Amino acid sequence: MSCALVLLLAVPSSAGAHAVLETTTPPWGAVVGATPRQITLEYDEDVVPQYARVAVVTAGGQDLAGPVRVAGNLVVVPLRRGRAGSYTVRWKMVASNDGHVTEGAFSFGVRAKPLPPAAASGVGVPVAPELLAWLQFLGVVLAGGTLTFRALVSAPAARVLGDSGARDAPLAIWVGVAGATLALHAGLFAFLVGAYPIVGGGLLNVVNTQIIPIRVGTHLGQAWTLMTFAWLGVLALLVGAWVAPRKREVLLASAGIASLGIAFGISWASHPASRGTLALMADYAHLVAGALWVGGVVALAILAGVVRPLSRSAREALILACLLRFSNLAVPSVLVLALAGSYIAVRELPAPSALLTSGYGITLLAKAIVFTGAVALGGYHQRSVVPRIEAGAPVASIRRTLALEVGLLLLALALAATLSQSAPPR
Repeated sequence: MSCALVLLLAVPSSAGAHAVLETTTPPWGAVVGATPRQITLEYDEDVVPQYARVAVVTAGGQDLAGPVRVAGNLVVVPLRRGRAGSYTVRWKMVASNDGHVTEGAFSFGVRAKPLPPAAASGVGVPVAPELLAWLQFLGVVLAGGTLTFRALVSAPAARVLGDSGARDAPLAIWVGVAGATLALHAGLFAFLVGAYPIVGGGLLNVVNTQIIPIRVGTHLGQAWTLMTFAWLGVLALLVGAWVAPRKREVLLASAGIASLGIAFGISWASHPASRGTLALMADYAHLVAGALWVGGVVALAILAGVVRPLSRSAREALILACLLRFSNLAVPSVLVLALAGSYIAVRELPAPSALLTSGYGITLLAKAIVFTGAVALGGYHQRSVVPRIEAGAPVASIRRTLALEVGLLLLALALAATLSQSAPPR
């Protein structure tokens, strides 16, 4: 158990695919001898042509920019002839992957020193995207990780011990419903937050014709459309599990596996998706492995609470059987987390020093510190709590530490959500 967490420390979460301006012609702060015929902006990924906005403004407030041309990640803007002086370039783009808006400004001079760009006002984002990302992760953990863990670990362990395995089924259904509902609504609001600075407005803009290019032309819009119907399907499976007890276990397992499949949409709209198929699959594998781990801890905490009506010997046998099965699940999780995490880290971090010199790296270190506490608790479970339960100690001793571990992992998910909305250092 603790080994999987140790490796998780080194795995950066998927970063939001915001379009980052990499190079410009003329360069930032350059002084040129005459007004250039055009300026070029090169981003680290493709942008949506319909929403590419560039203004090239003189010190007197005149905009010299012509019609914007977009070819993948390259934006070309022809300029009308101007006088000597400082020129400010203001741009606003929509990333083709996550559909989020990025904007910025830089200056160059024509036979004069360029002035720093003045601050510009714009449409504010109404909801923190980090919160929405955290809710999406939490939804995948609850609906995908917890239900799949239950199907692989706790339900089979209960059947081996002569129990039907359905004792925690009603609570598992509600946990799955909560997770699917969270992920469904967080995905909707994340999509609207991404489009908000372009089209403005509120929920009604989901059907606004202005938003169609984002819905169909970005990974975020495509993922949101498909994930919406898929999460509704998961909710239908959970309703079926409630009304059809005889098929409950199959329906719960199907809902869990389907939820992990839906999580591919999160990776599809993430930064690694712009790095190629291998980076995309590594990010998805990392997300699934993390959901199984965190969901497993949540499932164990739930199970430790619902076994109270059982006899002491039955409680101990069931908890111990689940812990042993959980440990067996850790081996493939370790391999997946190690390989996927190493690959993503190499692709996203330009150098080890970025851990201390960038906001992305510092957040990653904070996440590592939180997971260190979870590692300590995992080791405590294996080396102290499990032997004590085998010797006759009450199951209540593990309920307390599991609750603490759940709290640490929820905090780690919050840090992972922050990473998912941060562009990796360059």
